[in-house]
Amino acid sequence: MKGKILAICVVALFVVGVLTPITETTGKAEIKERKFEDTRPIIPVLTEKGMRISFSAGFDIKGKPPGVGRDKAPTVTITNPEDGATVSGTVTITVTVDDKEDGSITPDIYIDGDYVATAFSYDWDTTTVADGSHTIRAEATDSAGNTGSDTITVTVNNNGGGGGGGTGDGVVRKWALCIGIADYEGTANDLNYCDDDARDWANFLNGEGYHVVTLIDGQATADNIEAAIDELLANEDGDDYVVFTYSGHGTTYRNYGSCMISADMVYITHGWFEAKFDAADSSHIFFAFDACKIGGFKGVVTDGRVGAFASNKDYSYDGTSDMQNGVFTYYEMEGWTYYNNFEDDSAYAVQKMEEWAARYANVNVDPFYVDKYTGDMMP
Repeated sequence: MKGKILAICVVALFVVGVLTPITETTGKAEIKERKFEDTRPIIPVLTEKGMRISFSAGFDIKGKPPGVGRDKAPTVTITNPEDGATVSGTVTITVTVDDKEDGSITPDIYIDGDYVATAFSYDWDTTTVADGSHTIRAEATDSAGNTGSDTITVTVNNNGGGGGGGTGDGVVRKWALCIGIADYEGTANDLNYCDDDARDWANFLNGEGYHVVTLIDGQATADNIEAAIDELLANEDGDDYVVFTYSGHGTTYRNYGSCMISADMVYITHGWFEAKFDAADSSHIFFAFDACKIGGFKGVVTDGRVGAFASNKDYSYDGTSDMQNGVFTYYEMEGWTYYNNFEDDSAYAVQKMEEWAARYANVNVDPFYVDKYTGDMMP
């Protein structure tokens, strides 16, 4: 009898020792929401109207916040050209600055993130840049250290082309921008596999003949993201294939809806992103977003485009250690084993993420994809 009891105990210990690690590997304890937490009193927001400063709820803007003077920031306005204008030849950029305490302050002018002048006007020779979308930013800092700015987007057209479904040169070229941010400022918002997501997309697209630019972790500042998108849009034309992928934090923010979060913690709004891609010529564009609450970006999926989204209003998730990806990206990569087009691959990732959540995680997910491309979009 004692022998039987001993044998049972040994078997029980063996079962516990073998099965417990399996439970930890596939259980909810290892699953991490890509949830963004922000306790900063002052939040920078990149919108289609330029960079804006927002104050967190409950923050007294009448008091002196850290690093900001008690007086108001200068009001900076680019008066020429107009936001969204199509320009050519030499264009005079004009800026006004109004500051209650300091009066008029001479602004700095930037084109596509590059400093060009400290002046109220600047003659820009647009023939020195590629046709396509470009940004003009003006900013001024007052004596208290407050900075105001204004940013506009214009389309340069010196060769008769046009934005949005424009003509090409008869040659199909392939362009991709893959962004993955796992390492954010500080440690509270760090993630596990977003950098792997970007690298895996880049490896796949390289194999399909794409010229791929990646922004990984600290490279993916708001300024660098804007510059890389501007370069992407300057390169592509109506014949070309374009892919944009983003893996990192996403959130919704009051008055602005869904936002991506850059490595330097700037809220990049879907309105800004949509305005950028309004200038695209290609009618063959695929978007993939593996982030929380990212559904507002579906507005970028217009005719000739496909978009895949890890979430609408719920969270996205880092996968388990055996996945080494975000859950949605993991199944997007796996889907290419079975399918050869973006629509079927996206549908597969949506289905598999839902099955994963129900079977292993017992969490709520709401992935989806949008297809506005006629036929199958091949990579």
